[in-house]
Amino acid sequence: MIFETLEEAAKFYKRYSKLAGFSTKIRNTTRDGDKIKNKLIVCTREGRWKSKISPTLKTNPSAGLNCPARIYVHIMKDVGVWTISKVVLNHSHPCCPERVEMLKQHRELSMFVRRTIEIHEKAGIRPSKTYQSFVAAAGSHRELGFIEKDVRNYITREVRNISEEDDAKEFGKYLLRMKEKNKKFFFKLNLESDHYIKHAFWADARSRAAFEYSETWFHLTPPIIQTGFTTYEVIEQVFNSTFNKFFITYDAVSREVKCQCLLFESRGILCHHSISILSFDRVDNMTLKYILERWSKNIKRRHTHIKSSQDEPLLEPRSKRFDELVFQSHNICEFESESEELTRILHWEFDKVMAEMQEYKERSKGKSSLCHEKATLSDVNELQSPHVSKQEAGSRTDLDQTWKKRSQMP
Repeated sequence: MIFETLEEAAKFYKRYSKLAGFSTKIRNTTRDGDKIKNKLIVCTREGRWKSKISPTLKTNPSAGLNCPARIYVHIMKDVGVWTISKVVLNHSHPCCPERVEMLKQHRELSMFVRRTIEIHEKAGIRPSKTYQSFVAAAGSHRELGFIEKDVRNYITREVRNISEEDDAKEFGKYLLRMKEKNKKFFFKLNLESDHYIKHAFWADARSRAAFEYSETWFHLTPPIIQTGFTTYEVIEQVFNSTFNKFFITYDAVSREVKCQCLLFESRGILCHHSISILSFDRVDNMTLKYILERWSKNIKRRHTHIKSSQDEPLLEPRSKRFDELVFQSHNICEFESESEELTRILHWEFDKVMAEMQEYKERSKGKSSLCHEKATLSDVNELQSPHVSKQEAGSRTDLDQTWKKRSQMP
């Protein structure tokens, strides 16, 4: 096969992978100076590797299966076109065309979805709610060609105009603002040459105070053993001359501990006095009441975004045209959906217009001097005034009469 550009060859293999049910990646690129000579595109399951993340932390760890599927594309210097010189179609793993939309390479956001996300973000609707609205409209998650992460990434990268390189800069600016608000705030940020974060550390005034408070030593007096529980007296030295005393009771049967400082009752976190007693008694297992739900990896958190800029985003010309077309189509669809006959006529007209648009687009490719921004009435006269048969004319006349009758109704 022959392609005019390397991009066309890559798009061709991507379309094939979507139909077959797998995703691709670029394995190797050979260059001659600044020009590309050839490129090797393989299946993403190529190679033999295993995720370093433990299965206990990641429920679906990925692994390479040494898949041999690939294509080799190189340029023919004498004619300046690209050709596929080697193809391997066999896979070492099963492909799933029914679920191919869930692969990262094939997840896409349509124009309607992108505009809806932008409107919801402007209205202050959370990304999770935006995604759930798409799920409700589609019927289930399987009917969508994207996941919630794609919605959040689009908001971050496109709506808020924050690139991956700008993440580190924005994070550094945030730390500087925190330093201006609180002089005791400390941070250290090391960036790599490509502006990615290498090391980051920060501590506010409360964290520093807690760290200084933790630099203490404990003295345990002989425990008082009573029926069912044991009482300990902990003498704590803070700094050099301050001494505090706390009484801790521990029930060996229920494995419950209670300290006089009441930190767990107020904050939900065991104090270091209680932990020292548990360590002294060599308690290995604790009751579930001390393991908070927010510490679980399965907890669902709800985060909100506070906008730091009031600048209105500038819409692209294509977005403006898309909004106008959607607004006009809403009125048409509302009218046509009142009956099966009108809906059938509208579907027929949609198919006809779409075919005409595709035909016009193909014809326009050969006109290098004509673009959609500079097109004149004579250039698109044929498209705007297509040949209408008697049957088509009759259908349109009936539709016009129906529209007039509807408009005259009180």
